[in-house]
Amino acid sequence: MMEQIRNSYFNSRTQIIVLNKNGQVLQTDNQLYDFPLESLLEDFHPFFCILPSLLGDDDQETVFSGVHMDYKGTEMVFDVIVNSGSETTNPFVVLIDFSSYYKNFQSIAQEKNESILSFHLEELKNKQLESEKVFKDKFLANVSHDLKTPLWGTTFFANKLEQTELTPTQMDYVKTIKESNEHMYHLVQNLLDLSKIESGQMELVNDVFDVHQSIAHLESIFKPKAFEKKLQLKVEMDASIPKLIIGDKIRLNQILINLLDNSIKFTQEGSVALIINLNKNIEGQLQLLFIVSDTGSGIETTNKADVFLSFKKLHSSKKIEGLGLGLAIVSNLVKLMNGQIDFQTETNKGTTFEVVLPFGV
Repeated sequence: MMEQIRNSYFNSRTQIIVLNKNGQVLQTDNQLYDFPLESLLEDFHPFFCILPSLLGDDDQETVFSGVHMDYKGTEMVFDVIVNSGSETTNPFVVLIDFSSYYKNFQSIAQEKNESILSFHLEELKNKQLESEKVFKDKFLANVSHDLKTPLWGTTFFANKLEQTELTPTQMDYVKTIKESNEHMYHLVQNLLDLSKIESGQMELVNDVFDVHQSIAHLESIFKPKAFEKKLQLKVEMDASIPKLIIGDKIRLNQILINLLDNSIKFTQEGSVALIINLNKNIEGQLQLLFIVSDTGSGIETTNKADVFLSFKKLHSSKKIEGLGLGLAIVSNLVKLMNGQIDFQTETNKGTTFEVVLPFGV
C-alpha cells in the first residue's frame, strides 16, 4: 500500500531526465512529458537555454523554485533540480510538479528564479564580452603591426624618389603617395592607441617640457594644411602660462592634433582656432584650458555622448575620410590625464571643443 501511495502522489509528479554534456536527452521516465531521445531540452522550453552554463564536471546541483512553463496551452509550475554531472556521471534534470502548491507563492518564487537566471546570463554575457575584447585587442595589435612595415617601405622609397629629377606631374604623384601614407599611418596608430587605452596598457609619462614650444610646433604643422584649404589658422596662448610644465607632452600633442585635424577636415571655409588659457594656478599645479573651434559644418548627432564612441563617424559624407577614432581617443586620453572635455556644435556654423587638463609646475 505504501508503494501504491508513493507512486500515486510522488512518482506521478516527478520526472527524471538524463542528459549528455550538450543538453541532449539520453534517458527519461516520461512521467510528465514525453521528451524524444537526443532532443534538446531548450527546444521544449526557453527556460532550458540556461543549461549549457550549468553543465560540467564539478558535480554541482542548482535548484530553481517555482518555474512556470506553458507547454501546448497548459501552464505548469515546477521545482527544477539541475545536476551538472561529473567526469564519470552524466548530468540530469529533475522536474517536480508543484502547480497547485505554487499558486499561493508565485510572486516570491518567481523573483528568486529571475535573480538566479539574471546572474547566470550576466555571467555568460561578461565572459563573451571579455572573449571578444581579448580577440579584438590581439587582432588590432597584429593587423596594425603588419600594416606598419609596408607603410614604412613606401614612405622610404617615396622620399628617395622625391630626391630624383622629376617632372611637376611626377612630383605631384609622389606628394599624393606621401600624404596617403601619412593618413594611413595615423589610422594605424589610432587603432593601436585605442587598443592600448581600452586594455589599460597605456601609461602616462610625466616629464618637464616647454609647452610654448610644443604649441608653436603644432602651429607649424597645421599652418600648411589650413593654407591648402584657404582657411585662417589662429593660435593664441596666454602669456601668463609658465614656459616649463610637467606632464605627458606626447599625449597632449595627440589630443590637440586629433582635435585640430578634425576641425580642418570639417571646415570648408572660414577659420580654425586654438586658444590656450590659464584656468587655475594653484601652488605646485595648474589647469590649462585648450579651446579648439572652427566655422565648419558642425557635428551630425542626436546624442552628445555618441561623439566620443569608437568608430562613430561625425559626418555622413563619403568625401570625408576616417574611421571615427579621433574623438574616441581624445576622450579616453583626457580621462587618463584626469581632465575634462566638452563641446558645443551648431549645424553649418561650427564646433568648439574645450579640454581642461592638469599639469605640474
